[in-house]
Amino acid sequence: METLEIQLVNGENLILEVTPLILEYIEDYEGGIEQLRKDASGEKNKDGYTKTMYALNQFLYAIIASNYHESLTYSQAVRLVKLEDVVNIIQFMLKAISKLKNKTVTDSKQPQHTHRL
Repeated sequence: METLEIQLVNGENLILEVTPLILEYIEDYEGGIEQLRKDASGEKNKDGYTKTMYALNQFLYAIIASNYHESLTYSQAVRLVKLEDVVNIIQFMLKAISKLKNKTVTDSKQPQHTHRL
């Protein structure tokens, strides 16, 4: 499994891994993963605003909270990330989530063997 090590604002080093737990944090996004995808793409709402930053912060929250040694709120997790690490974290997450989803799909296509007595 691939990892990414970052240093948090508080000086702690944190090794990030993408696990199924991250997908649970992401799925908690209001409107689900499809809405998160839409918001992250920068589509404007009826008032002409985007939720790109909010969506980005949800990704940061998911990766930090799922790898940190104690429970964090959304705000705490987002504040721990250094601005210069954001792009690397998001790229790492997208690559790893893609692999995780592909593995899950591949695993689910494996034939299920049943044993009869």
